[in-house]
Amino acid sequence: MDESGIWEEVLKYLRKEISEQEVKVWLEPMSVAELRGDLITLSAPNKFYKKWAEDRYLPQIKKVFKENLAVEADVSITVGAEKRQTQTESNSVPSGTVVQQPKNGNNLNREYIFENFVAGSSNEFAYSACQAVSEGQFMQYNPLFIYGGVGLGKTHMMQAVGNRILEKFPKMKVLYCTSETFTNEMINAIRMKKMDEFQNKYRNIDLILFDDVQFLSGKQRSTEEFFNTFNALYDNQKQIIITSDKTPAEIPEMEDRLKSRFSWGLIADIQPPSVEEKTAILIKRAEFMGLPMPQEVAFFMAENLVTENIRELIGALVRLSAFSSFHKRKVTIDLARQALEKFLVKKDRVVTSENIIDAVCSYFNVKLTDMKSKKRTKSISMPRQVAMYLLREKLNLSLQEVGSMFGGRDHSTVLHAVNSVADKYKESREVQLIITTIERELYS
Repeated sequence: MDESGIWEEVLKYLRKEISEQEVKVWLEPMSVAELRGDLITLSAPNKFYKKWAEDRYLPQIKKVFKENLAVEADVSITVGAEKRQTQTESNSVPSGTVVQQPKNGNNLNREYIFENFVAGSSNEFAYSACQAVSEGQFMQYNPLFIYGGVGLGKTHMMQAVGNRILEKFPKMKVLYCTSETFTNEMINAIRMKKMDEFQNKYRNIDLILFDDVQFLSGKQRSTEEFFNTFNALYDNQKQIIITSDKTPAEIPEMEDRLKSRFSWGLIADIQPPSVEEKTAILIKRAEFMGLPMPQEVAFFMAENLVTENIRELIGALVRLSAFSSFHKRKVTIDLARQALEKFLVKKDRVVTSENIIDAVCSYFNVKLTDMKSKKRTKSISMPRQVAMYLLREKLNLSLQEVGSMFGGRDHSTVLHAVNSVADKYKESREVQLIITTIERELYS
């Protein structure tokens, strides 16, 4: 059982209720010392941490274990220092303490490597490009622009490049940063009148890994600074890898000159994983966690979990691992069904035409009367076409039946709408996410 993984999962949920600063200062130094029977023991660095956590955070910690990890137990906090020798006298690490990786100047997570990334048809193009760059084929794909939905592995893939390059070329200067980090550091540099230091940091490196560039949208000063940084690196033949949740052309409020530069190199997408790929991801991650995972259980989870997000998939696996360890039961389909009940698709649910139309209206925030009207604006016609497509796909209604639900439209109009959405679904990540999200709402 990987206690550190369980505590990381607890912290993830606590961050939704407690500020990031509080989590970092008071809760990250703690760890899961023991999972036993109906008792969970947490280890705190000293008595002050213990008292503070008990007074302020214990109810929320218990709630996360119960509601998010399906572990209903009493939670107690002990002082880790009471169980170990003084650090100056011994190099041993107390049981249950999370061993933090030493911080470094490149901000890379050492767990993000190619060896534990599952490549498949959904990401093979981006994966191949990243491997090429990691082997030293710099400037061949420069910039390398990777786009895809949240939680599909963009960050893992780009950081794997950084880790591999440092293995092969230890003297290279590599830096990973998010657009938020870039913006915050720039603001502080302006405030402290240290822009020269800021610019030297970002313009004197060999490889920059810039995550979530779409969040620079609308931030004029940050965009200007990144534009100049991009130019400086590119002109000096330094490798640039960028991620986004959209293609360059689709990023709103982004300057055209920057969109143009993003397109100078290679644009590669990552699609949601197939059931087979999700199964492989679960098996590989379970192996990394030391959790015995029968293939049929991994396939059950891959097929039935209401998510396309790999991070959520791994979160479900951590929940199952905690549930298995706490109840001292082997991982089986029945155990997975019990532990993950709230997250599974309910395939026995009967979906009606009213359910589908209501779900579409809710997703697009449009009125049913507008859907049935003669309006042809894009804000109405797109939801109407999606509803027609889903009615045909899920309920196999006739073209005439679908048309009658939308103001008596004829069968040729419905057919055009259905074919249009079907074609877009094959090519557009955005349309795929729309359909997947609405389906998840219908069957969850």
